[in-house]
Amino acid sequence: MNTGSRLERAQAAGFFVAGEPLAVDLADTIITSRDPVVDLLADEATCRFWWGLQQDRLPDEAPAPSLALTIELRRSVREILDAHIAGIAPSTTVVDRVNDIAADVACTRQLVQTPAGWAALTIYHPPADRLYELALAAVAENLIDLLVGPEHNRLRRCENPTCSMLFVATDPRRKFCTQNICANRTRVARHYHRHRSN
Repeated sequence: MNTGSRLERAQAAGFFVAGEPLAVDLADTIITSRDPVVDLLADEATCRFWWGLQQDRLPDEAPAPSLALTIELRRSVREILDAHIAGIAPSTTVVDRVNDIAADVACTRQLVQTPAGWAALTIYHPPADRLYELALAAVAENLIDLLVGPEHNRLRRCENPTCSMLFVATDPRRKFCTQNICANRTRVARHYHRHRSN
């Protein structure tokens, strides 16, 4: 699924951001800039829908984890990402939780020859009664890759003061999580204040 269609489907379902790295998309299922915070994963059906949006980024046989497991992982991912942006250390508890989730699914890499040349194939070995751990581990691994990879210094919080969404700025000039929501709202607000003060 391309980023545009993922974003369109996500926004139609009430999720503001989609198409960021998997861990960031999960972190963005909660709006922390409002009091009380707004949880976009309101129920099991919505949770399954969100995982369905991510299906092309998960191992083929990965069913959606439960809402409780998803929220538990999101809590850890969000704390780690918020701490990273703030330049502070997250609690060891949440780091340990992410590491435990990543370790719950054993995997092996195999060398395969394709028409284009050599490739590495990763084969996951989840417990048969806990296939949902594949999806959780995919998020944990994505978070690890993001924080140790070249994009770690591109993680940003939306500059719309009423937004708490996170994104990876592939363009250094990017300031907003979405062009069609936050960038537009900010432009409209600036235009309103400029013309109202005249």
